[in-house]
Amino acid sequence: MKLYHVTTPKKAKRYRQTGAICCPVRGFTNIMAALAWAVKTGRTVVYEIEGYPAYKLPDHHNIFGEAWWIDRDIPIETAKCVFSAEKDA
Repeated sequence: MKLYHVTTPKKAKRYRQTGAICCPVRGFTNIMAALAWAVKTGRTVVYEIEGYPAYKLPDHHNIFGEAWWIDRDIPIETAKCVFSAEKDA
């Protein structure tokens, strides 16, 4: 399942250092839902990830999309940074 994981620059740096996004890994079903969550929480980095199996979260959804979690680490080399407030487009 493709998800959009929202995080902070500090955690993104840790992901690169350790080589993985450690479980449980939460994400939204689309980029708009992830960006809405980013605004709400002040997190400024969004990764596109893929993982199976995924389980629906009852509480992290918003009007733009659903939230799911994956119960395993996601290797950072398989994650694609799709938004970072610290990078120029």
